[in-house]
Amino acid sequence: MSWMKQLYLTYDEIAKRDDEDNVLTPLAHQYAKAQLEVLLQENGELVTINIVDKDAARTLIPVTEASSGRSSGVAPHALCDTLAYVVKDFSKHCKSEKDKNMADKKYEAYIQNLKKWCESDYSHIKVRAIYQYLTSGEMLSDLIKTDIIHLDDMGLYQDEKIAGQSYEKSLVRFKVIMHDLNSSLGDGIDMSLINSYIEFYQANQDGRRDICYFSGLEKVISDNHPKGVVPIAGNAKLVSANDSSGYTFRGRFRDAQQASALSYDASQKIHSALAWLVKNQGETIGTKDTRTFVCWNPQGKKTIPLFDDIYGIEEDEEECVDIDYGRKFRNTLKGYKDQFAEDENILVMGLEAATAGRLSITYYNEFSAREFWDRIEQWYDTCKWNYFDYKKKKNKERSPTFKQIAQCAFGTEKGSFIDVSDKVLKEQSQRLMRCMLEDGKIPLDIVNALVNRASTPTAYSYYNREYLLSTTCAVIKKYYFDKKGEKVSMKLDLNNTDRSYLFGRLLAIYDHAERITYDNLGERDTNAVRLQSAFVNHPMQTWLVLEEVMNPYYKKLGAKRSGYFKTMISEIVTMIQNGDVAELNKRLKETYLLGYYLQRAELYKKNDEKQEVEDNE
Repeated sequence: MSWMKQLYLTYDEIAKRDDEDNVLTPLAHQYAKAQLEVLLQENGELVTINIVDKDAARTLIPVTEASSGRSSGVAPHALCDTLAYVVKDFSKHCKSEKDKNMADKKYEAYIQNLKKWCESDYSHIKVRAIYQYLTSGEMLSDLIKTDIIHLDDMGLYQDEKIAGQSYEKSLVRFKVIMHDLNSSLGDGIDMSLINSYIEFYQANQDGRRDICYFSGLEKVISDNHPKGVVPIAGNAKLVSANDSSGYTFRGRFRDAQQASALSYDASQKIHSALAWLVKNQGETIGTKDTRTFVCWNPQGKKTIPLFDDIYGIEEDEEECVDIDYGRKFRNTLKGYKDQFAEDENILVMGLEAATAGRLSITYYNEFSAREFWDRIEQWYDTCKWNYFDYKKKKNKERSPTFKQIAQCAFGTEKGSFIDVSDKVLKEQSQRLMRCMLEDGKIPLDIVNALVNRASTPTAYSYYNREYLLSTTCAVIKKYYFDKKGEKVSMKLDLNNTDRSYLFGRLLAIYDHAERITYDNLGERDTNAVRLQSAFVNHPMQTWLVLEEVMNPYYKKLGAKRSGYFKTMISEIVTMIQNGDVAELNKRLKETYLLGYYLQRAELYKKNDEKQEVEDNE
């Protein structure tokens, strides 16, 4: 089923809800940001004009097909519009003849449309009040009297702004006092007014009629589709064709009508549903160069966020530190899964503004509820590792987010964090999401990038290298499951004879044995850390160097403690030598990081247990 069909069904489903705080954009309406609010009496007399606070600027306004996607020319909205449209004689104080002529044309087109609505069978008392005030011609003087608009010595508009917008482009919304109750087109929604306009607009549509490619019925066709579906993408449109001049892309068709025909009501519902989904369930990747994803069910059932930390790792300080994150994840997932029947669908769509005016679909797929949840559960089960919480001094078992993997694999350390460009982040996040949802193998280039970076720890601060190491181990664990179906244990395997795993254990022992001799267990690098890059490429050769430089630290540890480490080293070396001798000095595989992490964790665990016993004696 196409994405348009699914969005159309979603609109009908959401429209059934009785939720005033979470309403769909009605037909022939869109949201805009208002800079001014005009308060009127029921008889059209002015009460006051106020500048709208930016936090309350979002306003639902009635529009026409032409005005909803306007970028230039004259295309008035139906009621709320900019000062150049709604103010009679706005041209009087414009600086250029061009601006004066355009302002006159805008007002004339606007007021004629408003008059038509007032005199129709679908008129509304508020519309009549607004029309009466605007035709009186008093608004311009009222704006000057209230010190909102300022004129220079020549009687022309000063180059000033109202709430960040020029005078000409400042949008006005209206509030009409009805029987001592305020009813607004801004902070309140009057359904009687909305329905009045919808009925008026549908009754007066005189556009081209044709067979709608979506519904298969003969209807009024929309040639100018809504913009601003993704607010962060501004004027970018998902459906558009404006190649009537310049011929940027002529393609196979003589005109846009040959390519497709989408009826007005279908276009409105599809775009409204998508805009609602983006606002309420959208996840945006990046800060400036962004990509937005929506994951939804056409029946309106809540789905899981794909890019957020669904483990809920950021716990309150008072929360128990012994929380089982695996159990918490399963319970979280179960809470979502239990809503769905197996035959229901879950849809995922990625959206990005390819240019300033074009919104592209970067990803779209439909999944049955069963496969969707099974694949998410499998991903989080096979791509998880222990992360050390430095505040609570405790390991947390969890899966890295897509953003975290992209940062560690392709980012650059900047101060205390690892940063990655928006372009790389959104592309890699989508690759990983696709890998998870479509049961694909984790990309090898990401695995290699992580392993190479984790093998050069001195390039990072102490906390970032630990963050990178845990992320790399989680991805290696996922890689081996995808490649061989192996489930890598997160506990030290003393019987593992893999050469790389064993060398990783050796590196961890040298690191720990040296580190515990320090007076301050801070962020000073050990020889094992400084030589790790060389150790990966020439393990046997570098091991001999490490063994030699450890002598002063063995003396500092004393015979008993140094003997403990030497015995462990001897046992591991024996296991290594039982393998192929010709392979001993070859570059290590990525599994060395698993052995390194797990052996080090085991040593720290035993050291903490020993310290606890000494403290209790």
